[in-house]
Amino acid sequence: MTSVVAISVAAPERTALTGHEGFTLIEALVAFAVLAIGVTGIIGLLVLSKASQHQSLQRSTAVTLADSIVERIRSNPAGLASYNLGNSTLGGGSISNEPSPNCSSGVCTPTQLASHDLWAWEQALDGASVKAGSDNTAGLIEPRGCITFSALGGYSRSGELNVTIQWRGLSETSDAVQSGEATCGGSSAGTDDFRRQVVVNTLIVDETEL
Repeated sequence: MTSVVAISVAAPERTALTGHEGFTLIEALVAFAVLAIGVTGIIGLLVLSKASQHQSLQRSTAVTLADSIVERIRSNPAGLASYNLGNSTLGGGSISNEPSPNCSSGVCTPTQLASHDLWAWEQALDGASVKAGSDNTAGLIEPRGCITFSALGGYSRSGELNVTIQWRGLSETSDAVQSGEATCGGSSAGTDDFRRQVVVNTLIVDETEL
């Protein structure tokens, strides 16, 4: 008698997926896009911060330069007639060569000292002390400097001194010189939205006249 043994093989159970494993391509692209937007925003903030810092530095430089020429004039009131430029402007290498004699190391008359001071001041405006190739890199952007003096009644070397420095800003805002005001060269008042300006008004007194 032959016996038959039946063997049954159970099929493996299927496990239902309860969630997604790993990232799909779409999720990776979305994450990359969000990251790119974030990095772009950070770069934009850094650029804006750098521009604001540069413009603040330019204004501080202009104030320092204006004060420096005022102090030079205070120490040499006898040369006021030479400092009083009127409608003339300094900047951009308008004084091509250093005046002779060199008053930094020699004895000069008040007029010679005034000429040397104006040359040195323009060199500072232009940033000629630091160069990248043939370009000045330490001064103001497209600077212009003006000096005017108005004597008080009865005096010739005591009166009101006005020092104006203008330069080009990095972005348009509004003209620092409003319509009707005097400009230190450049475009007409109220027409140059890149123009920045610092004005110093003070009193100069030559004690030998008192």
